[in-house]
Amino acid sequence: MNKKSALTLGFIGGVLVILIIIIAFVMTGQHKTSSQSSSSKLPKINQAKVMKRVDYEIFSMNNDGRYVENVDNEPTYVDGEKVGERSITSMVYVSATGKEEPSDGAGNYNTFFKNHEIDNLTTKWEKDGNSFVAKGYFVVKDTGKKYPFAFKFNADYMILQEWYGSNIKITGTDE
Repeated sequence: MNKKSALTLGFIGGVLVILIIIIAFVMTGQHKTSSQSSSSKLPKINQAKVMKRVDYEIFSMNNDGRYVENVDNEPTYVDGEKVGERSITSMVYVSATGKEEPSDGAGNYNTFFKNHEIDNLTTKWEKDGNSFVAKGYFVVKDTGKKYPFAFKFNADYMILQEWYGSNIKITGTDE
């Protein structure tokens, strides 16, 4: 092998080694990027299912906690303060009517909630990707007054926490 052939072969070998190194870096970089993007890409939230849960929780007179993950955890907070067993339904009723909860059953509730509306419902996944928060307003159609609320859902659309009031402070889950 003469000197010119050796130089050509060495040059080609060097170029191949450099290309292999570049390809290895690119593949490693793509692998990290795709794994990072797949972990940060969360499933789309089903707004219809969220609305069903919110409607049931606010407007149902049954209060049987059908969509609450743990009905014994007293999940309601008003203006950042835990209020125990009272539901968002009763909070809305008391706020909007200025009356205490009716002791005569659901008759007054049914009259009050007959015309209702949920407005501006937004949803956002928490950073951990295991739960999301839905915020919105209960709107009294007669007066147009809006009452803010928020619910924290797990990935199965079960309610973990509830917040209600003009100064909603969404904190961690119930301890």
